[in-house]
Amino acid sequence: MTRDDWRLTVVLGDEGEARELAGWLVDVRVEGDERERLGDRVIVSRDGARVLLYADTEERAREVERMVLARLGHPAAGEVELERWHPVEQRWEDLSVPLPRTEAEWQVEHERLQEREAADSRRSGHGEWEVRVELGSHGETVELADRLEREGVPVVRRYTFLLVGAENEDQARELAKRLEREAPEGARIEVEPGGQMVWEVAPANPFAVFGGFGA
Repeated sequence: MTRDDWRLTVVLGDEGEARELAGWLVDVRVEGDERERLGDRVIVSRDGARVLLYADTEERAREVERMVLARLGHPAAGEVELERWHPVEQRWEDLSVPLPRTEAEWQVEHERLQEREAADSRRSGHGEWEVRVELGSHGETVELADRLEREGVPVVRRYTFLLVGAENEDQARELAKRLEREAPEGARIEVEPGGQMVWEVAPANPFAVFGGFGA
């Protein structure tokens, strides 16, 4: 079986019904073949009138769906939707949306994600990604921050830490590679989804700085 991330979303009439279903799922006991089909763990969470169930294979997700539909009755007393996590698009997709199979298809999907992240960054005015740098001393941090700022790169500096914004993951990783070459020895550099801090230092034109990150 292919292990991936699968989600069953159950939308009920109100929070009380969702709470009741979630409670039943937490307390339910299964044995034998049914226990084997469900595997080790199915994660249950609740968001208002929605109950969310996460499984690691389609087979287990469908077994959960069968149990939920049996509990709700036929026709179901709520909306039930089974989705699969798209690892390139980074979002939940309907099962009818095929995953890429070839390297070329994966690349097309990846570029689409980068374009969407950049568009989201431009719309919000905040970097979707950021590079976090931890240096060995306050002086090294000030020196690197000053150099980046002279180039027009917006940074947030706090003691021996720097945050540098990027509009998508690819730009953040390219910037991280550059900083690995230029930062003092021992600097710790990480790429993470943005915390919406960095670009606030240049809100009027936050994207103008991304044209000059050459080698």
